Amino acid sequence: MRAKFNIHRIFTSLLLGLMCLCYGCVIGQKWTQNYTLLPGVTASDPALIDNDLETVGQSQRKKGSGSPITDLEIPSEAIIHLPEKKSVYRIIIHATNLEEFEVQAFNSRGEWDKIYDRRKNKEQVIDIRLSKVVTTAGIKVVVRRTTEDAALRRKNIQLDRENAETADGLRRGRYVYHLKGPTTALAKIAEIELYGYATTASD
Repeated sequence: MRAKFNIHRIFTSLLLGLMCLCYGCVIGQKWTQNYTLLPGVTASDPALIDNDLETVGQSQRKKGSGSPITDLEIPSEAIIHLPEKKSVYRIIIHATNLEEFEVQAFNSRGEWDKIYDRRKNKEQVIDIRLSKVVTTAGIKVVVRRTTEDAALRRKNIQLDRENAETADGLRRGRYVYHLKGPTTALAKIAEIELYGYATTASD
């Protein structure tokens, strides 16, 4: 019994020690400076990277076909370009109405890869830790839905009768939808921050 008890106690001590070591590594992790504040960084809206939470930028609508019906579901975007590739692990987005979105990274083939997806968000400060470090010179936030979309749809989509004037008077036609404007709101983003692991003095 004594031998079994000692083995159990040793195993428990090792497990607790390992947990403390991992916890200490997480707590002690140091981040690089915010990459979006480096010289030469540009954004689709300058307010996204001006280091001022009081100024609020917006996502931009993607260029569509020109047809309101065809382009109804085209999302808006917020894009940041870095002057050189950086290893990004942490992304912080300060947004008041962002509900569903994904984050993409610019790859070496000149294409955008999805690196993060969130289907339901209620936070105004969204702190994202990626599952692995991504080396990229561009980050894009693709806005799928905002908290203001429903109100905008009610405002800009109207249901009317397709009436026709005849010799006998007004003939009531079928119901048709009239689109008066966009049905998705732009994301209101005060700031986007990008960080990597601080490993060298050059980070």
